[in-house]
Amino acid sequence: MEFHFRFLFMLFGCLIAMGCGPASPPVWNKDSRSFFYAHTDGSVHQYDLDKMASRTLLGPGQQQPRHVALGPKAPAISFAQAALGADSGAAQVGFASLSNAELSWSKLEVWGDPNARRDVCPVSCYWCPTGRRVLLWYQQSAAVPGLIKSATPFGRFAVYDVTTHKLSELTTATPAVILGQVINASPICPDGSGYIAMKLADKGPRLFFVTWDGWEYPLAMDEEIEALLILMADTKTDDSYRMQKFFPLPQGAWSNNVLKFSLRDGTVVIDPKSRKVSMQPLTERQQKEFEQIAAADSADAPWRTIQVAAFQGDRFSLHARMNMGTARIDLVDSKEDRRRVVLEGTFPIMYFIHHLFPSPDGKHILVSLIERPETRTWIHVINSDGTILARVDQGPLDPKSDEK
Repeated sequence: MEFHFRFLFMLFGCLIAMGCGPASPPVWNKDSRSFFYAHTDGSVHQYDLDKMASRTLLGPGQQQPRHVALGPKAPAISFAQAALGADSGAAQVGFASLSNAELSWSKLEVWGDPNARRDVCPVSCYWCPTGRRVLLWYQQSAAVPGLIKSATPFGRFAVYDVTTHKLSELTTATPAVILGQVINASPICPDGSGYIAMKLADKGPRLFFVTWDGWEYPLAMDEEIEALLILMADTKTDDSYRMQKFFPLPQGAWSNNVLKFSLRDGTVVIDPKSRKVSMQPLTERQQKEFEQIAAADSADAPWRTIQVAAFQGDRFSLHARMNMGTARIDLVDSKEDRRRVVLEGTFPIMYFIHHLFPSPDGKHILVSLIERPETRTWIHVINSDGTILARVDQGPLDPKSDEK
């Protein structure tokens, strides 16, 4: 079992080696005119592109919001704080109104020995699209080998019921939160009926659809999907070949109740209703894009493209590229097959490897980057012509440095 955990994490480039990074991924508002982000001091803010101003929704503290979530019904943002130890866990959910910025918290729930040691840990929130539940994922800030050997390598999970105001630990199969964060998509089905879950088997991870009342439905996989999972867990596979298969990272998208994301070999389709995970051929446009990426990486080695995000219309896109510890953001014109560098620096340390976040209307893309020689993380709002509309400070890599 330990063997497969190790290579599951290797696939994601040690992205969770310390549980969370010093800065959390931003989240767009539905109107594409503002976004939400966490500062390294634990505070949560909203930045408005029209006002060119920000407001604080949660003040600084010991909490470590790994992922904040926008409410699907009421105009509110949610986050959580959690603590975890060997014999005990605790969590509570916070809500900040976008109408008047009022803050409220659910009751703190404690599981296990209430007197046992607990350490504050990173925690992610995901709203159920029906507005009834909030899914929490919290994980110890420990090195991956320690997590692999633990009884809960993917962390703890809890569900908050908005109707009953009850926060309960999840006892069913663990949600595929890692998969969801890697493709920047929620693991919860849009109709709110359940979520995509992950378990480990002899040949690597298996996917399930799980309803909120605990029923677990295994998802059958195409041979191509099985081969990819075996490749991921094979110690004899060269890392560079593994990277070629899985990168650059796509933007996952739910269409009705079907989740899709594209890899070099095809588009992965996860359909909970038919209980299948299949591989569809790439479109001609997608195939051309992958060929252009491969050609650019070959000509510019050892630079490697790790993520791509397109603007509205698909002609222009941003490519996040990496060479050892150096990061670069290229603006690419697919029609003219040309590119230029718009940003350089380093990617946030131990960030989930998504760094590009397109707005819902496709007009802007958020880029998280540490600009050298600074030691602070910045969110850049970039237009399709490559201009930077705004830069928003997420704080220093070491939050204590701001206290000096």
